[in-house]
Amino acid sequence: MACPNETMKRRALIAALLSLLLLTLTPALDAKAQAAPAGAASLENASNGDHWFLAPKIKRLFRSHTSYQFGNPYQPQINPLSRLEFPLNSWWGGVNFGVEGPRYRLELEFLASLPGQDDIGVMRDSDWENEQHPKVTTIYSETTAELKESFMLDGKFSFSLREEVSAPCWLDLRPLVGVRWQKFVFVTRDGVQQNMDDDGQWQYQPLNGETIWFRQQYVHAYAGLLLTADLARLGLGQPGRGWRASLQADLAHVWGENRDRHLLRGNRVTTERTQGYAWHAALSLRAPLGDWGALVMSADYMYIYTSGEHTLDYPDYDIDYTFDYGVKVWSQQMGVSLALEIPF
Repeated sequence: MACPNETMKRRALIAALLSLLLLTLTPALDAKAQAAPAGAASLENASNGDHWFLAPKIKRLFRSHTSYQFGNPYQPQINPLSRLEFPLNSWWGGVNFGVEGPRYRLELEFLASLPGQDDIGVMRDSDWENEQHPKVTTIYSETTAELKESFMLDGKFSFSLREEVSAPCWLDLRPLVGVRWQKFVFVTRDGVQQNMDDDGQWQYQPLNGETIWFRQQYVHAYAGLLLTADLARLGLGQPGRGWRASLQADLAHVWGENRDRHLLRGNRVTTERTQGYAWHAALSLRAPLGDWGALVMSADYMYIYTSGEHTLDYPDYDIDYTFDYGVKVWSQQMGVSLALEIPF
């Protein structure tokens, strides 16, 4: 658990980031308001024609993790042999930028993990090494996880089928395609490890200093559907310029790569190269802010599952081999976000 001073510093950093974003945008908003006195008409033109937009964004992941495991190819009854579970409960900040027309929207979102997140949760490392009792944990450790320089990139294109599909006037149906990239970097430190001896008794030993450096990358190629309801046509605000609610669902093919260095075991590196799928759902609510922009509140859930090959490279013991038995990587990511979207 982070100490009170660290928690206060983190909250102050988040508040400072939001304040900086708002201060950066204020001169542009004032200039826009002065250049277009008829703000309502200006916004209506933006909604009916092509326009660019910029949206500073803050996001919080909670109840999220990324994990991987593998089996023992020489003793098939032992599966899994080892499992590592990294927490992802973290803060992210960035920007969404793009262009939108009456029937299409092209956007690119970039998010980076906020600095100073040195206690995002507990990393759990479990091993099963007893071939007579393969479901009994023989080694278990918990260490503090720190999120280092990590990034998310999401580019997507959606196209309206309003004129091709018979639907209520307040509903817009849009197929979409996109590409996501995620990079997570963790360092774990200062924990406790339990080892079961031959008599079935637990022995405890401290893990001091940095224990594991772990990098994970995912690339998603996805396609899905976006449903948008113009709540103004249902009585909330003026049509085309009022509140909007959106529901997105998409399915992706995923390529993944892990790289893991056990820092307490010398020059030992493990790598997983995997492929699989991800499904993702997001719910957004867009609230207009006067005549110059909108506040976009979102919640989303993503589940990733891949399988493939595990490689152990351990030059100290002249070990270098690859296998695919029991190798799987999975991640659950739940988040809420807030963005300030400014058209121009």
